Amino acid sequence: MTTPRRRIHPMVIFLPIAFVALGLSVWLGLRGKHDPGAAQVHADFARIIAALESYRADHGSIPDEGDLSFLVPKYLPAEPSDPWGHPYAYASDGQRPFLQSYGQDGLRGGNGPNQDHTNHDGHAAVGTR
Repeated sequence: MTTPRRRIHPMVIFLPIAFVALGLSVWLGLRGKHDPGAAQVHADFARIIAALESYRADHGSIPDEGDLSFLVPKYLPAEPSDPWGHPYAYASDGQRPFLQSYGQDGLRGGNGPNQDHTNHDGHAAVGTR
């Protein structure tokens, strides 16, 4: 006596293929979203904040606003600029620094490479991921 063969339902074959295709399309779509300029900006922010903390330790507070030339040469070798050659905007309430890059175009606002970045925009500090 022979046993009848079980038929494989077409969905058993289709679903794994569909999930692989979906995963591949998401991966390919997200792969181009990494902006190396933004990563460099946030690495610079960490370096500048460390220099500001050293300045505060020596002077008791940090300046309210202006350029970052007060950190040169004791705390930084040169006045920092973003990956696109623009100086970083700096302000402080005397306690917390606010650093900003206006992106590739150097203007407020924008998307993609022109997006503004601050040290308060939710990106993890370098070395904490």
